[in-house]
Amino acid sequence: MVGEVFLHDAFCIFPMLDHIFRTKPLECFENEEEKDQASRELGLWGLIAVGICGTVGSGIFASTGDIISGAAGPAAFVSWMIAGLSCILSGFAYMEMSSIVPSSGSTYSFAYHALGELPAMIAAWLLTLEYGMSSAGVARSWAQKVQEWADESGGNFAWLNDVHFNLLASAIMLLSVLVGLKGVHFGKLFINTVTVTKIGVVLFIILFGLWISTSSNFVPRHPRRFPPQAFFGFVGFDEVCYMATETRNPRTIMPRAVIGTILGTMFLSAFASLALSGMLPYDIYAGGFVAPYSFGGAFDYLGHTAAKLIVHIGEVGTMPVVVFISFLMQPRLMHNLAMDGLAPEIFGRVDENGNLVWCTLLSGAFFILVTLLIPFSSLWNMITFGILVSFIMTNASLLLVRTREASPVTAPRLTAAIVALSGIAMFTLQKGYIQASDDKSSTAILAMAIFSVALLFATTAIACSCPQNVGARDLFRAPLVPWVPTLAITVNWFLVAQFDNADITNGCLWIGVGVVSYFLYGFKNSAGRRNWNLSQADLEIQMPRVMMRRSTWSPMLSQDDAGLAEMTTLIKHSSTIAPDTPHRLRQKLSTERAPLLE
Repeated sequence: MVGEVFLHDAFCIFPMLDHIFRTKPLECFENEEEKDQASRELGLWGLIAVGICGTVGSGIFASTGDIISGAAGPAAFVSWMIAGLSCILSGFAYMEMSSIVPSSGSTYSFAYHALGELPAMIAAWLLTLEYGMSSAGVARSWAQKVQEWADESGGNFAWLNDVHFNLLASAIMLLSVLVGLKGVHFGKLFINTVTVTKIGVVLFIILFGLWISTSSNFVPRHPRRFPPQAFFGFVGFDEVCYMATETRNPRTIMPRAVIGTILGTMFLSAFASLALSGMLPYDIYAGGFVAPYSFGGAFDYLGHTAAKLIVHIGEVGTMPVVVFISFLMQPRLMHNLAMDGLAPEIFGRVDENGNLVWCTLLSGAFFILVTLLIPFSSLWNMITFGILVSFIMTNASLLLVRTREASPVTAPRLTAAIVALSGIAMFTLQKGYIQASDDKSSTAILAMAIFSVALLFATTAIACSCPQNVGARDLFRAPLVPWVPTLAITVNWFLVAQFDNADITNGCLWIGVGVVSYFLYGFKNSAGRRNWNLSQADLEIQMPRVMMRRSTWSPMLSQDDAGLAEMTTLIKHSSTIAPDTPHRLRQKLSTERAPLLE
């Protein structure tokens, strides 16, 4: 007994690392899924419809013109394809993780299961950019479309779309919140109708736009620089992961829905941008062109009034649905945080009909203010930053889930090395070579080469020294792990490096606010401190994993002592655990320890 107390006191040197990297067991997600009473009505095409409905429009209508005129020129088509292929690389990770973790939490749940509690909190704040902030950004873009249409009547409606006090955008955001408060869930018929309408409008733009294009407008054919904002057009492809609890057989359907959404969005966005760049020269503003660089502006410039009207109706009529679907995910995210003890309990309250009333009210009020007061241009880069970093976290989660069981000490260290080395290499390439003066180029290339070789060694090491778990037969398996996730992480870091230093600083500050909020509230109130109220049987199932995880942070202690110290702490806070559990855990460890050691 004295020895156990001594070991526990010695082990407390590492309590903070233990808490912030505490992972949520898969049994917890499965228990939550079993308790969820949501009707499972969505199939493959229903999920793809949700993904397309929430994705197409946010990029095609809102950002294509800015990408062509401000960054990529006629080669915006290439930019969209690069963004899409990068999303496919990361999509493999989403496909496998969504089949392993059947939870409506997307990157938040993946990170909580694989990376730990603090990384999960960071993922939640990044998803807030993707869901709440993107809904505010699309609302701003929608208000601009409405103003452009209204101004064509001869009046001046700029007051509706004021940059610093946008009444129209905040009104559509308020409407989305009110719909969410009523608990109205769009049926499959409505979603399919909106999706078909969107696709019809975009196909009209592509076919008619290419027909009236001028070949000279397609020069130059390479981007002046790659715009990471093209990723804004893919905001929402991972929203299908949030529909896991409402999907029939999510383990098999989710992966196909993710890849279907990405491919559909990539095709429509790339060819729509090709049509727009063919209709208008990318440098037309230098010639005195004052109309917006948009599909409606292009058709008007070429004298096709009827086509312009079709585009206006399609944009104004379907973009509000994107606002609603994006915002709809935000209360669910906050509810998940509250259930895990990482957000105040009020966010977890539901009314008698199961609606997230308080969560919708509080988050809705915040994003209405954001929509009212903050220009879309300020939100755009932050949203894309959040998407790219969440992609990195999901790929890192996949690496750990595949290798952690057999190599609980080595795999986390090599995964951290892969993430760090790829980030340093890509920032060195972009900031030290591409954007730097010639006298710094050779040094930057040498540094990038060193970090790239180190990255190759780290990836080879995790491939050779960390055996991968096989998994169930019905689970999707991403190809070429760890090589594809490492490539995806590297590509995403390169795209993050494209941002200006101010944008990167803003993104890091946003993450910093999330970290502060965790230590102010979540660190003390996490449900993980109570072991998520797991039963004694579940606790004993988790015991070998806990032993190995704690040994990562405490090399001075034996794996028996490290694990037993944590289990003793967990038992103290669990009223459902039998008094003789420590003795039985020690016995269980002695029989299971050998195959778990590296």
